Amino acid sequence: MTNDELRALNKSRQIQQIAWVTRDLEKSMQAWIDVLRIGPWRVFRFTDKTVKNLRVGGRLVEEPFEFRIAITHVGAMEIELIQPVRGPMIYEDYIRRRGEGLHHIKEKLPDDRMGEIVADYEARGIAVTQTGQFVADFHFYLDTEPSLDFVYELGNCPYQDLPPEMVTIYPPEPA
Repeated sequence: MTNDELRALNKSRQIQQIAWVTRDLEKSMQAWIDVLRIGPWRVFRFTDKTVKNLRVGGRLVEEPFEFRIAITHVGAMEIELIQPVRGPMIYEDYIRRRGEGLHHIKEKLPDDRMGEIVADYEARGIAVTQTGQFVADFHFYLDTEPSLDFVYELGNCPYQDLPPEMVTIYPPEPA
């Protein structure tokens, strides 16, 4: 691609999120609050009951799994912390190989372009390593780590107004 083509392509793209993996979600959330004054966090528990069609390495995950996610915003940027708990997923593998820290950057895509863009990456030899759906949110993690040293994620990034049994706030509001 020429520089002008790259500029035109990137003008309309939106980086929505930067994410870190951690072994201790509460400790990480509190550190972000104490050190950077970033929070509060919306905390979600993703399980085989709440995530549809979780695929890791192209294989449908049929055994129980769980990972916890915390999200907050700094301006328009979403900060995400992820703690793997049990079952197959790319987060646990990443921590084992590389330790806690930066995991992925997420680009927001419209639903009607998702398939086309994922297919374009796959046609260029960049495979999807994990995908799934949480309520209305779809995610596709791409195998960019060998080239970029982090994972690139594609997703539709809808704000989800979830019932209290699906999300908690950290730190808890005083009663």
